[in-house]
Amino acid sequence: MTVSDTERQLRVAMIGLGFGAEFLPIYGCHPNAEVGAICRRNEAELHEIGDAFGIEGRFTRYEDVLADSTIDFVHINSPIEDHAWMSIEALKAGLAC
Repeated sequence: MTVSDTERQLRVAMIGLGFGAEFLPIYGCHPNAEVGAICRRNEAELHEIGDAFGIEGRFTRYEDVLADSTIDFVHINSPIEDHAWMSIEALKAGLAC
């Protein structure tokens, strides 16, 4: 038996956890989504949010997120000036954003 795209659980990496952390509970309630990783430059804040939401995948470097083969797409909530290059790099890595 195969799983259809509508039944498949997708793994998201949340990039930027200032305002972006507001989306973590939303993904947690979605039946087809799982937060597989989070990314924030500030390591102390990264671990604080990761611990609060029980997220094991934690990165301080965006490049490392893109190299994680378990991630299906990235949700970019970094500062606006980073959105373009981060989106381009995600697409190059074969990830949706």
